[in-house]
Amino acid sequence: MAGNQRDRILAALAGAVSEHGYANTSVDSIIKLAGVSRRTFYEHHSSKEDAFLAAFDSAVGRITAAVVRAYSGHDDFVEATRAALEVCLRVLAEDPAVTRMVIVEVLSAGPEALQRRREVLSALTDRIVHASQGLPETPIGPQLTAETIVGAVLQVIYNRVSRGEADRLPDLLPDLLYNVLVPFLGHQRAADERAKSLPKSVS
Repeated sequence: MAGNQRDRILAALAGAVSEHGYANTSVDSIIKLAGVSRRTFYEHHSSKEDAFLAAFDSAVGRITAAVVRAYSGHDDFVEATRAALEVCLRVLAEDPAVTRMVIVEVLSAGPEALQRRREVLSALTDRIVHASQGLPETPIGPQLTAETIVGAVLQVIYNRVSRGEADRLPDLLPDLLYNVLVPFLGHQRAADERAKSLPKSVS
């Protein structure tokens, strides 16, 4: 029962924050959506911020696990990157409210939320640096290159989500894949891999 209540609170928080923004979301709006009492809310969380952090950690944990599984299923860097990016975009598209929470509203949720966001991005950057070692065109300054890739991809996703287009994120796969691969494989190979990810009806 306690676990079910906690899940309902976290889901309600994502819904409320997505609709109203973090700053305009109150504990009252969360408990109304969750169908729990104020006492129950405070049995699980000390504040709105504490609940947001729990919801953020839970969502990022699920997304990360799915992406890591997809990536780990391939030995080849290109195929692993394609699979991970495809799964990431699909998972984000499946729950726009949660996606808006972790991509957009996290920026307004206070210093601890921003720190956790930085930790997630840092871990992703380090993974790209490690995975890209020994590729044909490993760039000078691979750490900065990986950081630039992560920042650029995140900004593209942020732009779409902030416009209410989270459900269309999977459409970005070919072009995002190209931009992730080109620093490591060069234009022609990256373009070839982009073409493989286009819908069959697109030439």
